[in-house]
Amino acid sequence: MPGYTLIEQSMLTSSKPNGIAPYLNEIGILDFLRELAADEFPFPRLYELRVLGLEPLLYASRPDERTRALEIRRRLDQAASDLERRLVSVQIIFEGELHHGNTLWSIYRGQRIELGDIFGMPRPYTDHHGNKMFLCNFHLSS
Repeated sequence: MPGYTLIEQSMLTSSKPNGIAPYLNEIGILDFLRELAADEFPFPRLYELRVLGLEPLLYASRPDERTRALEIRRRLDQAASDLERRLVSVQIIFEGELHHGNTLWSIYRGQRIELGDIFGMPRPYTDHHGNKMFLCNFHLSS
């Protein structure tokens, strides 16, 4: 499905039977952002991509993780139309557990990693196997 699917690593088929199948094309978050900033859009129509490393990047950015998160959001917003036009599907994989309340966050290395500055308030979704995930459009809402 085109858009961002935010998934805990523990929900993938590699971690549990009847889990979510991870997309085969894997890229780190910094490489993904670099590709999106390229002059020519790098991903073909109907491409499926799995992005790793967002939590470690935000964790390493402390105490300026909010600044980094807003920069990531800006880059994703700039690429939203191209991603949508090409019907690209992107799984963002999280090592920690995702929590949804007034905002979205992850617990990574025992620390709360704020994700709402990037993804706004994504829609929670649970599939028929009980796998939880969060869905959001490429045009991110606040």
